[in-house]
Amino acid sequence: MPIRRVRACLIAASAALLVSCSSTPNGGDFSKMSSTELVAYNRSVEFWDQVYCADEIRAGTHIRRRYCETYMELQDRLIKAASSLNVLSTTRIY
Repeated sequence: MPIRRVRACLIAASAALLVSCSSTPNGGDFSKMSSTELVAYNRSVEFWDQVYCADEIRAGTHIRRRYCETYMELQDRLIKAASSLNVLSTTRIY
């Protein structure tokens, strides 16, 4: 009997985990969400988990594409870009 209970608990926990993972609309692909869906999603999460989308042309391509990332990911990307620029621009003046 205890083995059946353990199995039932594992199945219930697995089902709960799957349901919680699929709670993001469009499976977490924010670039396919409309503006209204993004606003609704951003109202349901904390500030640093809110999603910001922009149409950009990134280095190495001429194709405009919609990029979406959380504010935390955006901040990390901008800090890395700024630090790489600082590394490149440090020169010694004699």
